[in-house]
Amino acid sequence: SVPFYAPINEISFWSWAGGEVAYFNPGSQQRGMELKQQLVRASIAAIDAIRAIEPNARFIQAEPLIHVVSATKRSAETAAAECYRQAQFEAWDLLSGRQWPGLGGSPEYLDVLGVNFYPHNQWQLNGRKLTQNDPQYRPFQGMLSELHARYARPLLISETGAENDQRLPWFDYICAQVSKAVMAGVPVQGICWYPILDYPGWDDARYCPAGLLGYADNQGQRAAFHPLHKALCDRASEFDTLIRQNDGNMPI
Repeated sequence: SVPFYAPINEISFWSWAGGEVAYFNPGSQQRGMELKQQLVRASIAAIDAIRAIEPNARFIQAEPLIHVVSATKRSAETAAAECYRQAQFEAWDLLSGRQWPGLGGSPEYLDVLGVNFYPHNQWQLNGRKLTQNDPQYRPFQGMLSELHARYARPLLISETGAENDQRLPWFDYICAQVSKAVMAGVPVQGICWYPILDYPGWDDARYCPAGLLGYADNQGQRAAFHPLHKALCDRASEFDTLIRQNDGNMPI
């Protein structure tokens, strides 16, 4: 069997949260690009070390996939929104040597692209979140197609999910969009629902019913959210067939 590794999850988000706004470690501000470069160097070093022992290892580089637009048609604001949107590709560009090749990046370090995508991943710059019925909302299929066209690498939906009664419609939406992308030739290799367990919120420890399984009871048992469980089972064979028809071996 071929081992898979994710050296560093969400370099982009960590750089923003830890280096730009001091949301978590290392608790710095306005140093996001510096942190991003160090995380890329660390990821490259990890890949080299693993390949020295296990040459057949595969690597998943997971990043948030976002869409950012301007609230107006003013050229300066439109350009600023597009600049922000393009920044989502920096970690992958650095790993592959497209930007700052002095960091050691090279195409050989870009393997499977992990896509982390949630209902809040599209918004107006400095403004409101975009919902699916908004004319500025971009279909997920198009975002996947752009990513594959840019890097020509296999993709994996490494994180997606929603809360409460939005779980099932969100899962159906993601499956429909991924199916369209696969049939159009985009090698999406799978979908990971995250988290699989309900959890306490990051910021306020509130109960977040986002998983397939709820909190454990006094006997350690977890109740399943049956609508999502049924949907996962129903879609499994469909996607197994689709993926096998389209680049099922996950080539580099």
